Formats: sequence, structure tokens, C-alpha cells
Amino acid sequence: MKYTQTKSEIILASKSEVRKKILERNNIKCKVVASNLDEEPIKKSLEKDGASPELICKNLAELKALKVSSSNQNIIVLGADSVINLDN
Repeated sequence: MKYTQTKSEIILASKSEVRKKILERNNIKCKVVASNLDEEPIKKSLEKDGASPELICKNLAELKALKVSSSNQNIIVLGADSVINLDN
């Protein structure tokens, strides 16, 4: 399947104002579309399986992007998440 971007902006699948500002400061036009993903059961399942904080973060970001992109075709969707690990 060939991908063709039809708009000059991307979608940020995150409600984070900080992430939006980072993109805008770097001249990347973006529109925010919240994924409304229920993260807690996903985090708990991954933690139960022994996933690292990094893996949990990557999985949540990917799931957010996939959820938003399912209803926004032909536009790049950026998913993002952050996890704080206090047990370094």
C-alpha cells in the first residue's frame, strides 16, 4: 500500500500542550486529536508481564497513534507518552 500525505500538517495524538509547543517551535504544524485511550488497564497488563517503563511508554504511544490514525487516513499521526521511573 502506498502512502500519500494530503495535508501539510501532522496530527499529535496527545493532549500535551508541551509536546504541541515543541513541534510548533520547530516549525511543524500540528493538530491535536486526543486518543482518549484508557491507559490504566494497558499499563497494569504490561507491568504484570514485567515490561520496562520504556516498553510501556512505547506501547502507549503506538496505541494512541493507531487509534487516532484509524479515523485520520493520509495524514501522519504522532503518538507520544512519558513514564517516570522512580526505581532507577
